[in-house]
Amino acid sequence: MVSFRSLGIDLALHLRQFGETLEMMSRDLLPNRLCEYLFELANKFNAFFRDCRVEGSEQENSRLLLCEATARILEKGLEILGLKTLPRM
Repeated sequence: MVSFRSLGIDLALHLRQFGETLEMMSRDLLPNRLCEYLFELANKFNAFFRDCRVEGSEQENSRLLLCEATARILEKGLEILGLKTLPRM
């Protein structure tokens, strides 16, 4: 079984790679790198959200921060690619 700690750390480490991904994309003129990064981020967040209770947990604040950071980076990444996001699904 995968723990919140490992899922949360994996997600947080991936979030930290956003700036580096943007630099590589710009340097190499390969926007697909950002697409791949965002796809991987969405998959990591899905695993985190599926396996880690957010609301009502003892770590609610830190888990909410990870959720918010993920949403912001996904939104910014899609904006860079010229894609609009929905305010809510």
